[in-house]
Amino acid sequence: MNTASAKANSCLLVMDHDPANRMANKHSLAGFQDHDSVFREGEPSHHGLKLAEDHQPERVHWDRRLRDIQDAAYLANQSATLKQPNESTLMQAELDDVASLAGKSHDCTSVADAESPAEVCREQREQQMLVEKTEALGQLREAEAKYRTLVEQMPVITYIASLETPVKLLYVSPQISQLGYPEQDWLDDPQGLLKRVHPDDLAVTVEAYAYTYEHHVPLRCEYRLRKHDGHHRWFLDEANVVRNEAGESLFLQGVLVDITKDKETEQELSYYRQRLEELVFKRTEQLEKQCAILKSANASLDATLVKLKHANTEARNSERRFRLLLDSAGEGIVGLDANGRCSFVNRAALQMLGYAEEDALGHDILAMVADDLTLALEALGSPHLARDIVAQRSATSFKRKDGRYFPVEYSFYPVALDGFVDSVVLVFWDMSASHAKIQNLAYQASHDPLTGLVNRTAFEQRVTRVLASARPGYFQHALCYLDLDHFKQVNDTCGHAAGDELLRRISAVLSSKLRQRDTLARLGGDEFALLLEHTTLDQARNIAHELCDSLRNFKFNWGDTEFTVSASIGVASVTCTVRDVDEFLNNADSACYRAKEKGRNQVHVFLPDNVERLNQFGQWKA
Repeated sequence: MNTASAKANSCLLVMDHDPANRMANKHSLAGFQDHDSVFREGEPSHHGLKLAEDHQPERVHWDRRLRDIQDAAYLANQSATLKQPNESTLMQAELDDVASLAGKSHDCTSVADAESPAEVCREQREQQMLVEKTEALGQLREAEAKYRTLVEQMPVITYIASLETPVKLLYVSPQISQLGYPEQDWLDDPQGLLKRVHPDDLAVTVEAYAYTYEHHVPLRCEYRLRKHDGHHRWFLDEANVVRNEAGESLFLQGVLVDITKDKETEQELSYYRQRLEELVFKRTEQLEKQCAILKSANASLDATLVKLKHANTEARNSERRFRLLLDSAGEGIVGLDANGRCSFVNRAALQMLGYAEEDALGHDILAMVADDLTLALEALGSPHLARDIVAQRSATSFKRKDGRYFPVEYSFYPVALDGFVDSVVLVFWDMSASHAKIQNLAYQASHDPLTGLVNRTAFEQRVTRVLASARPGYFQHALCYLDLDHFKQVNDTCGHAAGDELLRRISAVLSSKLRQRDTLARLGGDEFALLLEHTTLDQARNIAHELCDSLRNFKFNWGDTEFTVSASIGVASVTCTVRDVDEFLNNADSACYRAKEKGRNQVHVFLPDNVERLNQFGQWKA
């Protein structure tokens, strides 16, 4: 056989009691090999030596402290038996025993006295490997101690099982003692956990383990384990295959979770479910017998039941029609029970109030929408009086869900049952649009549509109110009558659109010069009237002159044409001799006409009791 073939067929035998040590030695030796080798392992006993004799390995790595081989001479004899040309045997020992082994006559390495330098180097590498292995074992034991401490604190049973010997346990946490068996009994038994699985669960458990060992996939199954006292406990077994960095499967690691209480609860529920089914079955039999008796005894009531069914159908249809009627009504309709809580509400009410149906039903909706609706509660408190209540419309404001208020008109309708008020129906109408329309109509009825000023009708109403408050001997109020000068020229030159625009602008100019309590009105065409309340005649005259000055300084442009605007103003005061509005307006109109006769663009005051003073004031131009 050539060299290449010899390397390919070389064999290394590793013998140690600890499986973890055997695994570590295999990886360590593999790192020092410069060719592919076949590794075999076993425990250092007569069985291990029998493996060595059968396979004739190139190198044997074993534990010096053998259990059943105590004679060192015997060991040396076996080592000599194993050796072949160009082969050597390595004995594993503690680091502090390596030197003493080198000087003994039974050292297994003494047969290779004439080793080549390459062999010496290889032996040195193997010794270095022993040192590294010792350090690795120390780290491994430290990690194992931490792992054990962590595992032993968990409320579950942790175990490690071999993948080479199926179901054999390599490690099990001390929590296994809860089953009453020593920890070592589980480790020594080659059947591991399966030995104490309940017979009824054994087949399923074996099948689950077999599948995991065959495919190296996670394990999950439930089974019962027998305790030392003969009782059984349920466990959930979940395990995963642990692999190294190269992806090779090392061992099976899992946990056993005690699920006995869950199973007992499940069995108890199953029992009660079965018991309930039995009771239902018995009760059903009894009901069937009773139904048979009732059927034979009440045959004459079939027609009545049919009629009752029809009546119920009609009632449901009537209720459905009632609901449709409520939802189709434009008014808000709310039903209140004896406690004042909402029993039904239609769609219109929900839309007006902004609430959803679930927000209203069962709640005190009166307190939600208004604080002053006490009529319903009073009616419920006096049932006999409530029967005589005639529904009348009242006005108030309701509050929406968003906090905004809106005007409503509402009525309460008590619902009497056997002479007592059982409930109350609230019907309300949203008056926002009506109020806005009324306000708009009132505004249109009292204001000029072109200028937005008060019109003649509203102005005369205010003058009537002022005349009613006048006292003899006092000039408390005054009235100015304004007529624009040469307004017709603007209409004839530029058209009515220009005239309308001029009137709007003049209205704005005049309004800007007045006090808040003064009333400016357009009587028609280019005529305006000004009511000055709580104003003396001198104050009215000064105000009239200020208005003349404002209009004189105002320039109106229409296209390329510019117009100068002026006005003639007549002033009249309220005296005890003024009988009505027409006389008051006529006095101011007469003064305005006199101002126009004097040349326009000036103020004239009407004073019937003193003609000389009238002439004096009429000559005063603005």
